[in-house]
Amino acid sequence: MNESSHNFPNLTGISLLLVDDDPAIIRSLSRALQGLKATVRSVGSIREAKQTLETYRPDAVLSDLQLKDGQGLDLVANYQSHCPTGVFYLITGYGSVENAVESIKLGVKDYFQKPVDPIMLAQRLVDDLPSHEDKDSLQEQLSHYLIFQDPVMVLALSELPQIAASLHPVLVQGETGTGKELVARAIHGLSPVAEGPFVAINCAAIPESLLEDELFGHEKGAFTGAHKLRQGRFEQAHGGTLFLDEIGEMPLTFQVRLLRVLEDSIVQRVGSEAPVSINVRVIAATHRNLEEAVSSGLFRQDLLYRLNILPINLPPLQNRPADVHLLASHFLQRSLQDMQRIPPWPILDQDSLELLAAYQWPGNVRELRNLMTRLAIRLPTEVKKVDPQWILGLLPQETKVTNSSQGIFIPTGSTLAEAEQIQIDAALMNSGGNRVEAAKALGIGERTLRRKLNNR
Repeated sequence: MNESSHNFPNLTGISLLLVDDDPAIIRSLSRALQGLKATVRSVGSIREAKQTLETYRPDAVLSDLQLKDGQGLDLVANYQSHCPTGVFYLITGYGSVENAVESIKLGVKDYFQKPVDPIMLAQRLVDDLPSHEDKDSLQEQLSHYLIFQDPVMVLALSELPQIAASLHPVLVQGETGTGKELVARAIHGLSPVAEGPFVAINCAAIPESLLEDELFGHEKGAFTGAHKLRQGRFEQAHGGTLFLDEIGEMPLTFQVRLLRVLEDSIVQRVGSEAPVSINVRVIAATHRNLEEAVSSGLFRQDLLYRLNILPINLPPLQNRPADVHLLASHFLQRSLQDMQRIPPWPILDQDSLELLAAYQWPGNVRELRNLMTRLAIRLPTEVKKVDPQWILGLLPQETKVTNSSQGIFIPTGSTLAEAEQIQIDAALMNSGGNRVEAAKALGIGERTLRRKLNNR
């Protein structure tokens, strides 16, 4: 496929789930749509599709009407409950066109007769999902700061450009490692004060006794060792943005002083009675639930009101499966590039991507980045595709990565060797990389399993 042709639709930002039990159809459509820059996942049954939709939120579903374990129509209500704005298409044989037309009344957007023309399908996706243009625009605006494509993350960041255009305080909430500082830098970079300084301080890393000096500065001679005037972080951020990371860890006794500064835009250095006017845009971030902290008496309600004018809530990585694929590939390539490895670089195969999506990622994006760095260091130069055996050994030993299905899907036409590899990968996945347990599940010796892995 000539991707440079201007006649082909661009599916950048569009995610799709293919449901078909014919491996040839899955293979050809996946390749064609991925060539047009779409994000594509595929399954071979209704059961697998329903399980996939528990965590994957595609913009569209394309399902065969007749599957081995049911009809594609059985998926419509399930998909719409997860993705109310998504579109659902059916693949039909010539003999079932009448049923397909009737199914449109049940919520199906349209149907495609076999064999499906991928260019026609791609054009329909562009026509039926005009909102993806807004998604592209958002991703383009934030591309210097954040990499994302999952609809959950798109929704979380959908108002960021408008928030950035204002100079009101912003409160970014999310688990540790979700990228709160990157979001803060994006807000600063898109704001009217982008030419001013961006100053960051981690409130949890500064002892309470030093917090006043750190934020407000001091005059020369204010205390022993104060040999010269020192501007605090508020003054350093004048004309720009001050990022207060982990604001939830700020001592309660100091919060009232911060509130006064936010209300009056004036600071007073230690050892001085002269007020200093400041013009600073404040962005605060926390991994804590500040409303619960207020109820527990650990955070001032009036300060929360002052900070939470423009809120942004970042979802954990486990709720952004499409971003796991995107970020894993990005971090792996960046690590290999930093190591000055010569392209073409190895890529993650589909089984590895599925394994990464099944992991819970308690450390979020930061944990994924670190894992990909370790993977890049360990990969021999002759490896071209990264299969799960390279990743399983890098996950925490106590972690059990659960298989989303109750069985193993082996595509029709697979060779005996290919079927054996699928079973071995599934056993390793279910055992969390423990080769002893995997060998027992397969009914073979550990030495035999090791030999089979080494001979791949």
